[in-house]
Amino acid sequence: MYRWTRLSSQKWEDAWEERLRFLGPGRIAMITWPESKALKIETFTDKRTATTLVKNFGGRMTKVAPHVWTGNPSRRRAPLAIRGRLWIHSDEASWKREKAGALLIPAGMAFGTGEHATTATCLRLLCDVARTLPEGWRALDAGTGSGILAIAAEKLGASAVEAFDFDPVCVRIAKENARNNGCRNTKITSADARKIGHFHKSDVILANLFSELLLASAPGFARKLPKGGWLIFSGVLRKQSDEVCAGLIKAGFEKPRVIARGKWCAGVTRRGGKR
Repeated sequence: MYRWTRLSSQKWEDAWEERLRFLGPGRIAMITWPESKALKIETFTDKRTATTLVKNFGGRMTKVAPHVWTGNPSRRRAPLAIRGRLWIHSDEASWKREKAGALLIPAGMAFGTGEHATTATCLRLLCDVARTLPEGWRALDAGTGSGILAIAAEKLGASAVEAFDFDPVCVRIAKENARNNGCRNTKITSADARKIGHFHKSDVILANLFSELLLASAPGFARKLPKGGWLIFSGVLRKQSDEVCAGLIKAGFEKPRVIARGKWCAGVTRRGGKR
């Protein structure tokens, strides 16, 4: 794992978010300081991507020690409670004391710990949707990242979960997290969200994708859902929500319910049309 960092000015924050959106939601940290106009941009990724970032944008690439990525036991937080059904733990000691609904996602991870507003919103929406689904329901997690949504789906009763990411580092980390959480019904692979023909039909699709990829993948998602099947999405900038909603409706979904948190949005919709 490698860390790429670059210094800039705060006035260019939106420009950098746009420029680096291809890395995916929740993968970029924008760090500022009181009484300073400086902006520090940081992301964790594989060596090839970090090298490309240095080549294209300058900055600095450093190799990250394994414990920084997999979680530092000294960095602990209280479990994140979701709808009284899920509890996201950052350390193994507290996680082992819990029973149903407890997830272990190391706090030292660069993404997908549940602390980002849109991830937490997705988890809440998933809890709400899961209550309405029939026994034996299936889930597909597109852009799984750390695997947190896929793991949560199994904990909430999914009989089978297929999850994928285009980034091989994410696939490796998600598999490790699923294994550590005792997930036996979750399969994690590498795939492109625009090419999902080989996956099974699901009752709910979870899509933590940036807006362009979400819209490009929406018709394929609709084909993988029955009439009334659920799409829970995130990774959309607030200023892009109208465009995304229009694109989802065009792809065959009902008007989405969108929840904004800061600059980011998450939402939920259902597939319309014939079964």
